[in-house]
Amino acid sequence: MRQRRSLGAGLAAIATLGLGTAALAADAEFLCLKDLKAPLEGLSIACYTENGCAFVEAQKAEPLPDYDQDSVAYALGREKIEGIVTSSAPIMKKIKEFGYACRKLD
Repeated sequence: MRQRRSLGAGLAAIATLGLGTAALAADAEFLCLKDLKAPLEGLSIACYTENGCAFVEAQKAEPLPDYDQDSVAYALGREKIEGIVTSSAPIMKKIKEFGYACRKLD
């Protein structure tokens, strides 16, 4: 009987971990630019997921997959790149200091 409880608890823990991972993977992504109404065509935009990079490419912008996340806020601040698709709250908070606004991807 004791083994069944342990097994049940273990399965519950695994299920909880799986749900936590799924929730993290489903984080909403945001497009961040200085002018959210401007066309994206020709802009260089950092992206970190297949979905985010596909969105950028569909808008005829240049996707920059795997752009260094530690320096992306400063690259945006110096206008080395024009935008980012991200789900990172710390990055979005930092780039707002540089005049960027973000909107959830459709």
